[in-house]
Amino acid sequence: MSETPLIPPPPTTAPSLPTDVSTTLNAIKDLQEHTCTAGADGSWSFTGNLVNTSDKAKIYTVAVAVTVGAAVQGHTLITETVPAGKSAEVSAKNFAKTTGSTGQCEPVVSAKDAS
Repeated sequence: MSETPLIPPPPTTAPSLPTDVSTTLNAIKDLQEHTCTAGADGSWSFTGNLVNTSDKAKIYTVAVAVTVGAAVQGHTLITETVPAGKSAEVSAKNFAKTTGSTGQCEPVVSAKDAS
């Protein structure tokens, strides 16, 4: 005779949503004029311009990774505080290395209100 596993009942109330909406996990729209290129020697560099159009200072985090297939060849993390209504240039030189210019490079940007 087998025992039926005990399954807890579902919660009676829905989980509450966070009230702090000061963090934007997908702020790629604030990164403008960005480039990520490899030199002839396969060394990758990144530049971009963070534009804060909000009325509060923001702390941006820009993660950039270079991949070939599923393998990460190099990555960098850039943190920059940008005052309200201002912009800031960000860059990373020689953060990844591939054979020639083979590879994919995509930035991911998050932002949160500065204290």
